[in-house]
This record gives sequence, structure tokens and C-alpha cells, in this order.
Amino acid sequence: MTAALDDSDTTSTADDINRFVEPQSHEFAANFNFNQFGLQPWFACDTIVKEHNGARKTQLDALGDTWTVTLYVPDGCNLVPPADNETPAGTEIAHDTIREFRIRLEAHDSVGERTANFHIRPRWHRQEGENKYGYTTTLGVPQSLANRSTDAVNVRVSGSNIAFDNYNTLLTLAAGAVGINSHYFSAEHLHDTSNVQAMARPVRVNEDVSGAIHSRTGPLVQLAHVLEDDRSGYRKLVQNDDNEKGHAVPGYYHSVTLGPKRIQEVLPTHNLPKETKHYYIKDSDERSPDTDPLAHPKLEVSYQASRWNKSPNADADTLADMQHELDEMLYSVLHTAGLNLRAGDTYVEDAYFSNENYTTTATAIDLDLTQIRHEQESVVFKHFGDGLAPTDKDTLEMLVTDGGRISPQDIAETTGRHEDTVYDALGRMHDLVEHTYGEVSLKSTYTSQLVADALEQAEDAVARATKTAATAVNKSKRGLDEATSAFYAWCSKHGVDNAFGGDSPTIDLGEVDSIKEVREIIRMGFNHWQAMGREDLTFKQATVEWVKVDEQDDLNYLTRAPQRQPHAQRAFSLLK
Repeated sequence: MTAALDDSDTTSTADDINRFVEPQSHEFAANFNFNQFGLQPWFACDTIVKEHNGARKTQLDALGDTWTVTLYVPDGCNLVPPADNETPAGTEIAHDTIREFRIRLEAHDSVGERTANFHIRPRWHRQEGENKYGYTTTLGVPQSLANRSTDAVNVRVSGSNIAFDNYNTLLTLAAGAVGINSHYFSAEHLHDTSNVQAMARPVRVNEDVSGAIHSRTGPLVQLAHVLEDDRSGYRKLVQNDDNEKGHAVPGYYHSVTLGPKRIQEVLPTHNLPKETKHYYIKDSDERSPDTDPLAHPKLEVSYQASRWNKSPNADADTLADMQHELDEMLYSVLHTAGLNLRAGDTYVEDAYFSNENYTTTATAIDLDLTQIRHEQESVVFKHFGDGLAPTDKDTLEMLVTDGGRISPQDIAETTGRHEDTVYDALGRMHDLVEHTYGEVSLKSTYTSQLVADALEQAEDAVARATKTAATAVNKSKRGLDEATSAFYAWCSKHGVDNAFGGDSPTIDLGEVDSIKEVREIIRMGFNHWQAMGREDLTFKQATVEWVKVDEQDDLNYLTRAPQRQPHAQRAFSLLK
């Protein structure tokens, strides 16, 4: 599917510059760590708070806004004073209570949702805190940040609707505004343990066109079912079309989360685990889409720190790289859904989303889910087409019916097979199942569905498998080679066994998702045909027929019951 871009292509090389709609910088969270000045920033906060009776409030003009800046002591501080009132680095702390501090910024805008919060905490070697049960525990302070010779300060950063690279600037300016030396928090002093915890980039999409994103054939569903592990802990697919009041709102909250391994299957240059979601606010159905932008949904891509064990640095270069990945995923989903990537009627401006184009190096990449789906179909077909060994069949039945985690030992115990036999089966089906850390799952949700369908329709599956196997064997016995057998297997899979038996060969593919899928199937068959050494022209003259699966067609069928005519093209035009 191609997005409209003023008659130009959406895709480009990594070095190209594009003019696409500018996503909004939404939620952000990070840890900014500083040890250049030891605990001096913390002592400075303590002094200012004491001088101003517990809090200091002032105004700040910065980054095109006027901000209210407040330095205060939050509730719930639970740090324990160091032994003998001295840190291992030799800093004296004559405090019975170790307080933490917050600097809060609120922009003076009409909405009031442009905010930043900086939680400032002291850090020293083997620091201790008291948990909610009253027990003292040692905190996990990185040794490279605070050791026996160095103390440090951690600033827990959170905020929304602020450019990601502006948070450090706001911290230094806000500190100066309340009387703290801003140099303490300069970007040049960021310790390399500083890290990003959350980052989100959305656009607000006109509800008239956003259905293509969350539809049953849209990119979110396809990403989840084709790419996600059948039973992995990080698997997440949410499809909720009812709001909190029980009102039907199509696309109310649809999301898919992909870990780093799965994201690289579709975007090989990406590393970050991401959640992509289409969502409305709670009362969107009570607002008018003609006058209120909040009646329209957002498409948002966010970094998911909990889905891996890495911590991206919070320096300016890393922030830019992370934003680039989020934007590229966002543009790719929009492009795959067939939406325009340039500002205009496709998007709806709100208080923080400007619906304007900007210059970016992020590209729109066609999420080639059809190819991945075909690969998974081929794997399932291969195993069922060749006939399943009894242990293989028992294993697959457990994987598609068991609702929790499963191990090879579980399979052996339930099926009565020896563990070695089960391991042999898993080895044979390595391209169908995933076996890690003593747990077994099917490669993807889509694979699981294919396997479940094949098992539930055992008679059809066996008949088809027998036919395919017998055809290959018979051709082999007649002296035909592997290439010929592969071509007959392709014919059997797509229901075109007798396509070349007459003067006017026809290849009927039935229902397919897209013209791209048709081209891929025909190209695969043509490759098999050429591998047999057959005349190219014979294949190219075949007529290819198919019916395109489309939601709108399905809707029309239900309401007006039209007669849907199949598409038809000569094979040679599909091979161009």
C-alpha cells in the first residue's frame, strides 16, 4: 500500500532528508547522574529550602514559555544517614533525616500539561534506604557513579510536551532560578550512567482515516500476529473498542509491543523495544470531531525500557538516535496503513501537536509483513505437508492448547514420551518452535493460528499432506528432480495443480490481501518453473485470478451483497 505524498515516494535512503509531519514530543523519563561536584548540588537544595521555610517558588522565562518553578521537599523520603554521619568518600552529613528535593516546572499555557519534574537525590557508596516494611536495604547505586572516593547526585527526570533535548537545559535554568548554581547540572557533567527510561512520539490522526491503522488487516494487528512470540513474556497485543463507560469506540485502545529481537525482524536497523498504540481519550465520544481535536485519536510510538536489560544513555546524541527510531516506526506504520505522511487533512492540530511538516532524516519503510507471513506459512506447510511424526504432533497439540508456560519435561510427562524423543522432535521443528531457557513456544501468534487450524482440520490437513507427498514421490519415481517436486508442491499449496494442463492455463489464487502478495506468489512459482528448465513464455501467458480481501468490500458485502468479481492479469505483467 502506498501513502500519498504529492506524487512522490515515501521511502528513501538513510542519508535522505524528508519533509514529513512533525510528531509531538510527549512523555519522557530519565535518570540524570552527576558526580563532578559530589553532594554539593544536594547541599545547595537543602540550604535554599531551609532559607525559604520549606519551599522556594519563582518565575522563569525560557524556551518560549513562562514557567512557574518550585523547589520543595516531597513526601516519602526513605534514605538512611551514612554511618558515623560521614559517607565512604569522606563527606560529612550531620543530618538526622536525609531529605530529597524536587524542582517542578509548569508552563503558563492554556492547557497546563507542559510540565517537568526533577527529583534530586544524594548518592554514595553502599547507600542504604528503608523499605515500606521498615527494613534497611542497600541501594543499587552504580559503582562507577559513587564509590569510596566519590559521591554523586541522581536527578530523576519526568515530564511531557517538551522537546527531549530541552530537559537538561530546563534543569540548569530552573536550578539557577531558585538560587542553585546551574553549573552543577550542566550537560557536560552528565555521568555516563545517565539513562533514558521513557520516551513517546505521537501524531493526532483524523478519525475519518485512522481506521486503516487499527483494522483487522492493518499494521498493528499484523505486527502482533506475524512477529510476536506465541508465549513470550514481553508479548503484548491489546484490542479494546469499548471505552470506560462501555460505549463502542472503534480503535479506542489498540497497541502492540515488540521487543528488540522482534522489531529487528521487520526493521533490521532498529534496536529499541517499542509499543505502538492507537488510542482515544476517555470522553472522546462526547466531543465533536468538527470542533474539538480531542475527539480524534493519536498514533503513538514509545520506548519500552522494561522489555530489555539495556539502558540507553541520556546524552544529546543518544536522545536524537532514539527519537529517530521512534519517528521511523511511526512513519512506517502510517505508510503501511496507506496514510499521507505530510501535514494536512490526515492530521488534526491540538494544543501541543502543530500539524506542520519538518525536515527529518527518518524514513518511511514499508513493513513487509506479507513476506514474513509467507515464510511462516511455508514452514507450517512444510511440516504438515511432509506428514508429522507422532511426537511432533503431540508436541504441537500441547503448544496450541496449553495456556501457560511449557517445558520439554512437561511435554514428555503429558504425552508419555521419553525426554530424548521430545528433544529430537523439537530439533526437527526448530523453524516452527522457539526453545529458550527451558521453555518452548511457537515462533509467532500467526504460526500458532496456522498450526491450530491444521490440527483442528485434521482430515483436510492429512488429505492435503498425503496428496502433496504422494505427488512429490510419484514425480520423483518417474525420474523428476527436486525442482519439479518443489513446483508441484507450490501448485498444491495454491490450488493450481492443473494450471498448465491445457491451452489456456489459469492460476486461481482465491482470496489474497494485496497485489503485492499476488506478485510474490507468482514470482515464487515462476522461480520454480525456471528451475525445472521450462519455457518462460508458457508460464507468463497464464491468466492469474484472485479476489482481494478488503474490509470495505466485506462491509459492502454485508450491506448491499454485491457480486465481487475476481481480478485477472496475465502472469507476465505481474512479474515485471
